Amino acid sequence: MIRRNFGTVVVAAALVTLFVLALVLAQAQGKLPLLALDLTEHLFGIVLAVFVFERMLAWREERRWLTAKHWLYLFLLETIDDLLKQLLPATVPRAGAGTDGGKITIYEVTGERIHFGEAVAYSPLRLLVRPDERDLLSYISWYAVELGPPRYADLAKEALAEAREQVRDTFGSSARLMEADITAMLISFEQAALAATRHLESAASMRDEKPEDTSYRDDEVSAKRRTTEADHELAYACSIIVESVVDSAIKPKAWLENQIYSREGRSPFRRLRASS
Repeated sequence: MIRRNFGTVVVAAALVTLFVLALVLAQAQGKLPLLALDLTEHLFGIVLAVFVFERMLAWREERRWLTAKHWLYLFLLETIDDLLKQLLPATVPRAGAGTDGGKITIYEVTGERIHFGEAVAYSPLRLLVRPDERDLLSYISWYAVELGPPRYADLAKEALAEAREQVRDTFGSSARLMEADITAMLISFEQAALAATRHLESAASMRDEKPEDTSYRDDEVSAKRRTTEADHELAYACSIIVESVVDSAIKPKAWLENQIYSREGRSPFRRLRASS
């Protein structure tokens, strides 16, 4: 500890020595008031430079990068929303409503658009079902069955890979513009997406192996039943895996939306009603 602070001690000792020497000389020459005035002026200049000018320069630097930071946040928000659009159904049939019954809306593209200058940049996605709701698993499972579980697994893997690549590219090019909170959230999201991709690959591999285990003596009905069972198991596994990704995406999505919307009037972004 002493070695680590040795330089600080030396500087402090030198400053004290110089101050005492100046005090002694000023007293010997009868110029103590002049010394006090000079010290006051120098202290005022130091305080002004450190606490005022430095903060003004930091504020100007932040304003300089404000537009770039907002575009970066907008790009990240769009990346997350695009992923959710590919993983989740927009609507699902209401249980017991029949073919002509109502539907449950999972997400909607809101009637507000984020503008930058005069150009429409993005239409935000509003998720109407919370990730911690049990029904979300059944909605994802229904969507997987509707598309075909193997196809849904492939689409989910492609969407996750694309989102991870965009997040990594953002880290590589614009990490210094990002605040610590969103950086930590995106790292967690990227890790969750990577884990989900591996789980999807494992679940799809297990599904492919199950029909292959069918004995040559099994009839066509038995083979079809085993394939159907494997598809339902894959759909259920996909729903659990995708639900975890949705849950990990909600925090950065909410943070980004708050950053963009809370600075209206102070940033070039505006939310305007989408024209019909």
